[in-house]
Amino acid sequence: MKNELMAAVAVLAVVSAPGLAHAESAQDIAALKAETAVLQKQNAELEQRLKNLEHKQGEQQQQVSRQKDSGAGSSPQSFVADAAKAPKDLLTGDGPITWNGITVFGAIDAGLGYAAHGLPLNSKYYYGNEMLTPKAHNGYFGITPNGMQLSNIGVKGTTELLPGLNGVFWASTLFNPQSGELQSAPGAIIANQGLNYRSYSLNLDGARGGQAFNDQLYVGFSTKTYGQLTFGRHRSLASDLLSAYDATGGSSAFSIISSSGTYVSGQGVTETGRWDNSLKYRVEYAFARFAAMYKFADGSGGCNYLATTGLKPVGTPQQCFASHNDAGQVGAGFDYAAFSLDGMLGYFHQATYIGSPLTAAQLGGTDTFVPTVGATVTTTGNPNSGTLAGTVSDMTGGALGVKYTWNQWKLFAGWSHTIAHNPQDPLGIGAPNDQGGFAMSSVNNASFPHARLQDTFWVGFRYAYNEKTDVVATYQRVNQNAYGSFVGNAAATAAACDVARINLTTGASIRSNACSGHLDQGSIFVDYHFTKRFDVYGGMNIESVNGGLASGYVYTAQFSPTVGARFRF
Repeated sequence: MKNELMAAVAVLAVVSAPGLAHAESAQDIAALKAETAVLQKQNAELEQRLKNLEHKQGEQQQQVSRQKDSGAGSSPQSFVADAAKAPKDLLTGDGPITWNGITVFGAIDAGLGYAAHGLPLNSKYYYGNEMLTPKAHNGYFGITPNGMQLSNIGVKGTTELLPGLNGVFWASTLFNPQSGELQSAPGAIIANQGLNYRSYSLNLDGARGGQAFNDQLYVGFSTKTYGQLTFGRHRSLASDLLSAYDATGGSSAFSIISSSGTYVSGQGVTETGRWDNSLKYRVEYAFARFAAMYKFADGSGGCNYLATTGLKPVGTPQQCFASHNDAGQVGAGFDYAAFSLDGMLGYFHQATYIGSPLTAAQLGGTDTFVPTVGATVTTTGNPNSGTLAGTVSDMTGGALGVKYTWNQWKLFAGWSHTIAHNPQDPLGIGAPNDQGGFAMSSVNNASFPHARLQDTFWVGFRYAYNEKTDVVATYQRVNQNAYGSFVGNAAATAAACDVARINLTTGASIRSNACSGHLDQGSIFVDYHFTKRFDVYGGMNIESVNGGLASGYVYTAQFSPTVGARFRF
C-alpha cells in the first residue's frame, strides 16, 4: 500500500507541474483544480486503507504472540512461513532434527548372527552372542541386537542465557530392538536367578539398570572460552576415550572392549562406565583439551545381618555402613596435524560388580556377608527375590589412546591399566548401590587378597575403500595377574588354577577367577553406507579366554559371523 501511495503522489506532481506551466485560461485552471481534488481524495482513501492494513497486521501479530505464550499451534500459513526460515539441511532431511536449539537423535541396530557357543536372548539384556559369555554352551543362530551401535533415543539442546553463556541439556536412553524394553543388565541377571545354568538366557553385568534415562541425563552451562560444566548422569571420561580410539566405533559385535565395560570404560568394573550424581567439565583451547569429573557419594551402605557366628556377639545391634561411593577422573589430550592423543586417570570407591544370578539357596533366603576382615556372616530365611549378589572393590587406573590418519587409513591403538583392592569402606546387605537401585542380598568385601592388575591393549584400523565403504579390523588382548590368597604358595596355586574349568553338572566354577590369565579377541568387518543415515555391515569375530579369565566358562573359544543394519537420525 505504501508503494501505491507514493505512485499517486508522483502522478500528482507530474500532472500538476505541466498543467500549471501551460495553463492559459481560467477554464484550464479550474480543470486542473478538479483533477487535483480527485487525486487528493484518492490519496486520502489510500492512506485510510494503509492504516486499516497496518492495524489488521498488528492484531495478527498479537494473536501469534498469544498463541506462542499459551503453547497453541500456529496456522498452516504461519508454519510454512516459519519453515521457510529453517536450515536447508533440516528441510531436505540431510541434517539433524533441530528446531529452536533442540535436537532429537537416535539409532536402531539389529541383525542376524551365528555363534559357536551361545544362549537364548534376554529381553532386558542388550548384546547378542558374538562375544563369549561364561555359561554359553550351545550353538546359536538368530537375531543379534545392537551389533554396531546401542539402539537409543534422546534429545539435547542449547540456548543463550547471557551473551557468551549458554544453557545446555542432554537426555537419552538405550533400548533393545528385539524386545523394545529399556536396557537393564541387573534385570537380565535377576531373570535367571535360581535356574540351572543350562536354562540361562543371556545375562552379564553392565552400566544400564533399566532407568528411564539409562544413558545420560544432565544439565549445565557452556561457553566458548571457559568450556562446559554439567551435572547429572554422565558417561565416564574412560568411556569417552574408548569411543574415540576404538577402531570399531564402539561395536559390541566386533570389539570386546566395547562389549564389556570392565576393561576400559568402567576401569575394572563394568557398572562404573556411567556415573550418577556427578559433575563433568570439559574445555578446549586451540589444539589441546582438558576434562575432569567428580561423583558425589549417594545411596545407602547397607548392614551386616548378625548370626550365631558373626562379627559381634549375639544380641548386639547389627552393624551398618555408610556409602562412600565417590569417584573422580581427569583427562587431557591434543591434536597435531593428523595425530591425536588422549589420556585419563581416575578412581572409584565402593565399585560394585554383579557376577552370576542368585543360586537356589540364595533365592531361598540365604544371605552372605563377607567383610574385609573377620568371620563371614550367613543368615537364612530372608526375602531375596529381585536382589543380587555383589563384589565390592576400590578401583584405580588409567587409559591412553592414540590415532593417526593417513590418506584413506585411520590407525588406532590404546592401553588401559586397572587396579582392584578390597574396599576401605565395606558395603553391607541391602545396599542399593547397583545400577538402577537394585539391592544386594549377598556382599563380598574380600575378593582381592592381593591387588588385581589388568592390562588391556588394542590396535586397529579403518580403511575407506570408497566414499561409501569402510573396512575395519581390530586385535585386543587382556592380561591379568594372580591375586588370590594362594599367591606365593606353589601347591595352593596348583590346586586353585590347574584344574578343569567348570562342573558340567552344576555349572559351578572350579578354577579360581583369581588365577592369572589372558583374553584374546580379533575381528574384521565391512560397513557399507547406502545413505548418510542407513548402513549395513558384516564380519567375523574370533575370541579365546585362558586361566583365571576363563573361570566359570563352559567353553573357552568363540567363532561368530554377524550381519546387520543400522538406521540413525
